Amino acid sequence: MLRGFGILGAAVAGVLSTSSVIPVAVADLPTHTVAPVPFRLEAKLDGVFESPALTEVRIDAKRQGQFVVEEAVPHGTRVNKGDVLVRLETAKLDEQIRDLEIGGRIAALAHGLLEREVALLEKATPLQLELARRARRIAAEDLARYESKESQLAQAENDVMLKISQFRRENAEEELDQLEKMYTQDDLTEETEEIVLKRARFEAELARFFGELMQDRHERVAAFELPRRLDVVQKANLLAALDLERAESALPIALDKLKLELDRSTNERRKAAEQLAEFKADRDLLPLVAPTDGILYYGRWQQGKWVESDQVAGRLRPGGKLEPQAVLFTIVGSGRPFVRAGVPEKEFFKVAADATARIVPKAFADVRLPGRVRSVSAVPVAAGRFEVVVDLAEDHPRLVAGMEAEVRVIAANEPALLAIPKKAVFAEDLDDEKKFVYVVAAAGKEPQKRTVATGRANDEVVEITAGLAAGEQILLEKPKPATGTPAAKPADQSAAKAAEKPTESSEKSPEPADKPAAPAAAAANSPAGVEAK
Repeated sequence: MLRGFGILGAAVAGVLSTSSVIPVAVADLPTHTVAPVPFRLEAKLDGVFESPALTEVRIDAKRQGQFVVEEAVPHGTRVNKGDVLVRLETAKLDEQIRDLEIGGRIAALAHGLLEREVALLEKATPLQLELARRARRIAAEDLARYESKESQLAQAENDVMLKISQFRRENAEEELDQLEKMYTQDDLTEETEEIVLKRARFEAELARFFGELMQDRHERVAAFELPRRLDVVQKANLLAALDLERAESALPIALDKLKLELDRSTNERRKAAEQLAEFKADRDLLPLVAPTDGILYYGRWQQGKWVESDQVAGRLRPGGKLEPQAVLFTIVGSGRPFVRAGVPEKEFFKVAADATARIVPKAFADVRLPGRVRSVSAVPVAAGRFEVVVDLAEDHPRLVAGMEAEVRVIAANEPALLAIPKKAVFAEDLDDEKKFVYVVAAAGKEPQKRTVATGRANDEVVEITAGLAAGEQILLEKPKPATGTPAAKPADQSAAKAAEKPTESSEKSPEPADKPAAPAAAAANSPAGVEAK
């Protein structure tokens, strides 16, 4: 029995070494009485006022090239629709338009000539092909006839002509010989005889000459003219065939080529007309005028701020060069402004569409404007930043686009919520998700460490969803061990855990438990009970 009593005393001493009744310095620590309090959860965002009517102004020119500035309206000017915003040099553009107009008229004349040439060639090509085919047919017929008939006839004619010449010469010589014989025997007068003989001798001489000439001609025709004529006819036939082949291949191609040139001329005239129309349209844009009423700003509005304002101001000086399609101005029209703000990712959960908001213009710190969240971007617009658009419920006459504002989006606003100061909630060293508080016990007793469940929190208080009740008092600071109390050793803490369950001997012991009070009192001086629940 004495042995069981000793074991029980050791166990009790171990429990007391880790309990909340260990003396700690709590007399001077601030406390807080748990009670429902008004709870407000809001996100504070930085935003910029933006007009619902923003009209960008640019030179919507089709052509490529820079425009030279002559004069521009100053930044911040109130303009009306149709007012000149910037004057640009137009002499070069006007000259280009005149050149294109003259070039267009010349191209129209050339195109007309080309159209007529195509029309004539379309008519002439079939005729030229027909003539080529006819010449080829005639040459083939001539060659065939010459080879089959005319060649033999020409040879025969040449032979016959030679025979005739020979016959005439022989006949003239024989006639002269007979006359000479006759005249030597008759008694004709000498004068008549001389006349007849003279004539006969001359004719005989002519016959001999023509005979020699015909002999030479016969040889020439047989040796040269007939072969040459055959060669000419053959070559003419070949050339006619080549001419026909060339005509059949070249004439249609020439016609197609001319038609393509006509198509190209049509296309070039179309492009020139389009270019002229674009230049004239660009010219009609100048000078650049205001498309609507409002206040003129240099640059463009992007995600709640003005961008490129300084660069545009530099280009709008006299002599500056402007690129087409680049935004030069933004005209801010009338209408109730709204606020475009950015919410950090860590505050994203506090902001939702249709949430109530309060807008404080930085220019008018005493003004509070009611508003409502119109939209929240589903994806970040920048690293760690989402976009929020807040509509104003009422106007303010002095607000202009570009002014900054503080937006307070109200996520929760409850008149009574069980919440305590944030500094009264502590986290375990090895598990920061486990939260606890120190509950003030009855007079003369040490505070109790109690686990709690937390909910929503703002900058000052945190919601308690479990673990505390209204009316309880808690410490606002973590208690420290009493002065001179030694720290608990790990072995003592292990012994305490082992002693949390009653031993079999202690359950059977009939003696009262007040005898080991001295060891328990000694164990109470250990600071280990400060961290124990």
